[in-house]
Amino acid sequence: MNRVAKIKTSAGKILTTEQDNRAQSKAKKSLYSVMLVVLFSSAGIALPYPILAPLFLNEISSLTTFGNLPSKILLGIVLAIYPLGVILGSSVLGAASGIYGRKKTLIITLTLTVIGYILSALAVIAESFLLLILARFVTGIFSGNISIAKAVAVDLSPTLDKTYTFNLVNATSYLGWLLGPLAGGLLAVYGLDTVFYFAALVLIVALISVASVLPADRMKINQSSINFMQLFSKQNSFALLANKNIRRIFLIYLLATLGLNSYYEFYPVWLVEKFDFASVDIGYITVVLTLFMTITSVFFVKQLKYIFGLKFGAIVGMVLMAILFSLHPVLSASSVWPIYAFTGVAIAIFNGLLPVYISEQYANIEQGQLMGLITTTFSLANVIIALVGSVLALFGAHWAIIFGAVLLIIAAIDFNYSQEDIR
Repeated sequence: MNRVAKIKTSAGKILTTEQDNRAQSKAKKSLYSVMLVVLFSSAGIALPYPILAPLFLNEISSLTTFGNLPSKILLGIVLAIYPLGVILGSSVLGAASGIYGRKKTLIITLTLTVIGYILSALAVIAESFLLLILARFVTGIFSGNISIAKAVAVDLSPTLDKTYTFNLVNATSYLGWLLGPLAGGLLAVYGLDTVFYFAALVLIVALISVASVLPADRMKINQSSINFMQLFSKQNSFALLANKNIRRIFLIYLLATLGLNSYYEFYPVWLVEKFDFASVDIGYITVVLTLFMTITSVFFVKQLKYIFGLKFGAIVGMVLMAILFSLHPVLSASSVWPIYAFTGVAIAIFNGLLPVYISEQYANIEQGQLMGLITTTFSLANVIIALVGSVLALFGAHWAIIFGAVLLIIAAIDFNYSQEDIR
């Protein structure tokens, strides 16, 4: 009897192990599918960045002289309108994926993002500033689907470690930001419209991956009663701000991402002003930046979490970014390359730990809605700093970046004294 029980117990353990292996294999396929979405979405977003600054600062056309406004102001508008669309989209797309299904929402939004990039290409061909603004806004709305991809990664916990999945998604995003500007710089010789067409093409690949690999949605019965208008009025990510604790942490996150976006938005402008960088040069230095972001995210952020904890590790990332941003007035053409490499390390630490801290702190909240608020906050910071920074950049692009360093220090201090340490 004991021997039979032992055999049955062993068989039970083997069966459990096999089930665990199948669950992990299925989870990894889902993770790889959304990583592809993040890769190509991020690459599509970053493709035009090396081209826009030289285009608006060095060329004269209907695009760059619209309304007789200063070219830097026009550039600020172009940079701001895309994340403005992301704010609108991500505020509801993350929540929508929790109601209507992650896969279904991803497929619809990817399709509409492809259409947005095609409209952007047509706007460039027609040299229509207003059409370009409209197209970038529409593209931004549906590019908020990155929050859905992050929600899928979070959903895979505890089958897969949350820090592991989140940082793999982050690393994929960095890789997209690496390949996007590089491809954009190389494709610049064929025109900005070609860049937008290429972005549409790679997103079609991501669309095919989601449709064929991501498991079918498992709908919850109680969600079917939520109509589309309620999604906008009650289920959007901004509804979470009714909680005062969430308001506080997201104010900190807003300040920190204002600082980060001051760098993202204006380092290409600064490189053109300071060193007369061309699109290809901006693409290459962005490769250095994002390569170190990717390496740090894949190999070191999880270890830093265990060494420092989520709170102190995020503070280290913010302070290190602030120090590196403040060095811009004294950087030379040779020193800028290693400093941008270290900047990539700092950004990866911040991006890899603070969002995980927020997810862990509010694990009881629907993660699609929470990731939507994270994406929305980042994009809101993008809009604000694009407009404010473009005014500061009239006095020199380095002032916009230094302003960001100040905001990061304020965010780090507030985070240190207002939030608990969770390990």
